[in-house]
Amino acid sequence: MEDEIKRSPMDWTVVRPPKFVNKPLTGAYRTCVGGNVPRGSPISRADVAHLMLAALDDPAATRQAVGIAY
Repeated sequence: MEDEIKRSPMDWTVVRPPKFVNKPLTGAYRTCVGGNVPRGSPISRADVAHLMLAALDDPAATRQAVGIAY
């Protein structure tokens, strides 16, 4: 799917969480622009949503895959 997205002329950001868990927002997560977070552990849906909203205004995330994990 990412290959299809990368061919798009639109601005995009792919978020790559390792596994979702149902826990509250912490705001304390690691990210890796252009790859996956090494040795990342499962992350809450709330923290993934937090990153997705933050990425909207982050030019460094435009047309990039962003790994996220604890």
